[in-house]
Amino acid sequence: MKNLDSLGLYWGLIPQFIDSFPKLPTAQLEVDVSGSGIARQPEEVIEGLQPHKNLKKLVINGYPGIKFPDWALPNLVAAEFTNCRSCEHLPALGNLPLLKTLSLQGMHGVQSIGTEFYGDGTYIWFPLLEELSISDFANLKEWSSANDGNAFRRLKKLTVKSCPKLAHIPLPQSLQHLELRNCNPTMVPVADLSLLSVLIIDKIPDLVYLPEGLFASASLSSLKILSCPKLHSMPLHMQNLSSLKSLTIRWCGELSSLPQSLQNLKALESLEISGCGKLTSLPDGGIAGLASLRTLSIENCSELTSLSSSLEQLTLLEDLTILDCPKLGSFPAGVQHLSSLRSLMVLNCPWFDSLPEGLQNVKTLHCLEISSCGNLTALPEWLEDLASLRSLTIYDCPNLKLLPLGFKLLTKLQHLSIQECPELEERCRQRSGEDWSKIAHVPHKYIGPPQVKRSAEASTSGSSSVQESSQ
Repeated sequence: MKNLDSLGLYWGLIPQFIDSFPKLPTAQLEVDVSGSGIARQPEEVIEGLQPHKNLKKLVINGYPGIKFPDWALPNLVAAEFTNCRSCEHLPALGNLPLLKTLSLQGMHGVQSIGTEFYGDGTYIWFPLLEELSISDFANLKEWSSANDGNAFRRLKKLTVKSCPKLAHIPLPQSLQHLELRNCNPTMVPVADLSLLSVLIIDKIPDLVYLPEGLFASASLSSLKILSCPKLHSMPLHMQNLSSLKSLTIRWCGELSSLPQSLQNLKALESLEISGCGKLTSLPDGGIAGLASLRTLSIENCSELTSLSSSLEQLTLLEDLTILDCPKLGSFPAGVQHLSSLRSLMVLNCPWFDSLPEGLQNVKTLHCLEISSCGNLTALPEWLEDLASLRSLTIYDCPNLKLLPLGFKLLTKLQHLSIQECPELEERCRQRSGEDWSKIAHVPHKYIGPPQVKRSAEASTSGSSSVQESSQ
């Protein structure tokens, strides 16, 4: 089949393909002259399935053999080997001249990656490979680099996941995207990768500290540190990250402080800190220097007592989320200076009993969400000053009893959702009442408990009925 570009070979039951093919008759067991059954070995079967040299993409899933065939596929561009659990050695792929993407997953029999992977008869291995993913190698202990570093010269993206016994990986200087997930902490690189722009460290339970060398790359634009429960500190010197635009720190329960050098991240546009139970405050003045910040999200920080007194410096901030911070004393001051704020979300914060006065001066606000704030009793009369407000969500605020008189002046409001606010719900359901007249102009309304489902077509019938929207 010389015109075949892509070939997938699947052993066993593949759930996503169950309905794709008709049920085949049970194969007859081949018999020899003596009448005995002959069981075909997996290696013999796969040899008989050798594709033409023109093949560009190869997928092998569930292959039960111990070794792979030695196929010559000079035009192969992409390859994927999945759940070949009995294989003890990887196929020789390093001498494929056009291979660009390679994924290896679920090979528990492989204990080392060495010369058999790189191949023979060439001086440069994996000459065009750009993306490499290695995951779920439960017994992999060693990954040796090719001689003289003549491998992976163009590798841009490397993902290593669920390789708990692997202590070291070769890292080419060409690397731009690195993901380490559920791995040994010794695998976290110390050396500077000058071209690295994306770094993700996820589910490394024994990681205690991050090497300073990680934070020396001036090209790093995105950094995610996720689910590292023993990480107790960040490197003190982060000022070299002059290109960093996104920083996410999530579920690092022992992290108690952030470095003062955080304020030097002048290019940072997005900051998320979530699930850091021992973090009590952000560095003093640390937010003020983030002149480019557009998104700030602080979530599930149970011991956080203060954000920053310099919130007013964030004149480019567009999205602010505060979620599950029960010890935060009050809303940060200076909100009136957030001249670019478009979205504000406050969720599950018992200290939140009213909207901050300064918010009435923010004329750019489009979206406001207040959820699980039991001490909120009323919305301010100046809510009508939020002339640009398009979406308002109020959820689980049981002590909120009425809407302000100027609510009907919010002429740009397009979506209104009120749930788990029993008194306010009842008042709004009385369509002849005062509160109903305040919200009648809103095109998309949802008033009531979340489990209620009714047709969203009700609001288009011409009558003033409640639209049950899942927005």
